[in-house]
Amino acid sequence: MRKYLLFSVTAFIFTVSSMAMAQDPPAKPDETVKPAPPAEKADGAKPVEKKADVPVTATTDKKVEADKADSKDAAKATGVVKDEKKDDRTIDDEYHDAARTRRKMRHDRRRRFMESSMWSSPETNFVDTRIAFIFGDDDFLHKAGQTIVDSPLPGFGNRDGYELFFDNLNSARTGRENQLHLVLYKKLAGYIPGLVTEGAIVTLYDFSTKRDGQLKDDGTYLLIRYAVSPESEVSATMFPVSTDRFRLGFLYDLTWGGAASFPDAYRSLTPGVKFAYNHKMGYAFLGFKTARMLTNPAPGTNEGREMENNYGILAGGGYQPNQNLKIEANGGYIQMGQNPNTGVEGENVQLFGGSARVAYMQGMKQGVSADLRLFRNDPEFIASLNKKPSYRPGTYWMASVEGNYIMQTLQDPDKYGTTMMQPAYAGAASFQLRHNFLRTFITGFSRSTSFILLNVPSFVPYQALSSDLKTSPELFFAAGFDYHFPEFHLTIGLTMGLQFAATAQVDLSATTGSSSVDLGRRTIVIRDQGSLSVLPEGEDALPIFGTKLTATIALSDMMNISLMVLYQNDPNYTTLKTLPNGTSSREFESAHKFGAAIITSAKF
Repeated sequence: MRKYLLFSVTAFIFTVSSMAMAQDPPAKPDETVKPAPPAEKADGAKPVEKKADVPVTATTDKKVEADKADSKDAAKATGVVKDEKKDDRTIDDEYHDAARTRRKMRHDRRRRFMESSMWSSPETNFVDTRIAFIFGDDDFLHKAGQTIVDSPLPGFGNRDGYELFFDNLNSARTGRENQLHLVLYKKLAGYIPGLVTEGAIVTLYDFSTKRDGQLKDDGTYLLIRYAVSPESEVSATMFPVSTDRFRLGFLYDLTWGGAASFPDAYRSLTPGVKFAYNHKMGYAFLGFKTARMLTNPAPGTNEGREMENNYGILAGGGYQPNQNLKIEANGGYIQMGQNPNTGVEGENVQLFGGSARVAYMQGMKQGVSADLRLFRNDPEFIASLNKKPSYRPGTYWMASVEGNYIMQTLQDPDKYGTTMMQPAYAGAASFQLRHNFLRTFITGFSRSTSFILLNVPSFVPYQALSSDLKTSPELFFAAGFDYHFPEFHLTIGLTMGLQFAATAQVDLSATTGSSSVDLGRRTIVIRDQGSLSVLPEGEDALPIFGTKLTATIALSDMMNISLMVLYQNDPNYTTLKTLPNGTSSREFESAHKFGAAIITSAKF
């Protein structure tokens, strides 16, 4: 209480002092304002010639009025007479004007004081703030507990079932989250000409699924940039907490080498540094990252499990000879820790490979995912985050192709005590077209089973896929369009996709004594890391079809209302059911899913 009382007294004294300093002595009632002395004639100035008297006649009235106006202007300029409007003012009017001026000065001082950093924080510290209010049901055909992707009755809030396999390929987020980035950012010119220093603490607060939310670092960094010439610069970016935004690859769902490449370092620090050279025609970079993970010494040694550093090296570059063509490539080597499996304890798990992309553009730019960029709270970066799709007159298009090829050293399942190199690959091709208010796209996407499970690593952790395990890659195609009606601020879009999920097939058998029992062939559908479905005996995976219709009305530059209707046919979901005889068997779920939602979202 004493602290608040002392603060109030200090603020009162500050206000009274400001009033005293701002107050001017008022004019006394008995004082008269003396006219200013006549201004001296400048050297060489010609004297004003006296005009001859002109008889007042009807034909010379205009001439007389013009002469009077000239005489008044000359008198004002020399200070001989005052303006007629000023002559009409009284001393009381001037006194009240002075009082109004003093009140305005006091008001301005109080406003600046209340707007100081002591009382408020600039809202631009909160970057990429997203709020979504959702009502709907991702599956009207089923209730809670009837499907693997659980679907309760219609209600408020986001659901996993709203996301289809072709959504948000270039983003880690769905756009339906409730979250914000708190970015404390500073940028100053260095003491050396051409040197610029930057620093940012980047914190992500996500309250999409929990009332208390989740707080984590999302790319805190220090940056030093030096302009070599008007067209090029060199830089060093230091990540003291996490290098998850420093990755290899291009399309976000196909990137690799992030913090998850150190499997046992989850929730641990993964710091690193990136050196870069940027030119108007291209770029190049070289970076390093480290993570501390527990060692796995071989049995029989005197060594214990220790926290040891593991390293990653990333490098790459790009070349853009003109506005249309862009060629990029990068690659790296990462130590993923020591293998814990029996027979190969202590062997290093190594990951190395490369990525490349070629893009040809006509009136469009090949951008970078927001999840791979450094966060700032300067106006230019914030504008890029909140930028809406542009609908310019004319026709513009872009085509791109990219691919990744990676190798991992894992335990050989067919030769005890040895390791082997397991390949992994992924790729994508896309075409985008914009014509006036119409946008269309088509995308082809593929990932091998080993690439999907790259960060586990593999199907059985730290063990390569067995030769008895037959695998097939994920492959899907998606196409869609949207049309914008500017007079209604309305955009209607439709997307359709066909997916062949990645699978692994194995022939199961059981041995009892000297006899062997064939349990049949089983197929495992691998949708993503941690998302698996085991099919009934002898069944093969079938294609998955999905479609989504959206209608979005923009209420302002920050808020939209959207209607989303989705349908999916996925015949590969199964559940384990108990039979009357006490045994269990795999049975297919209903393949159909139909849902809809109304989403009010704001982004600022």
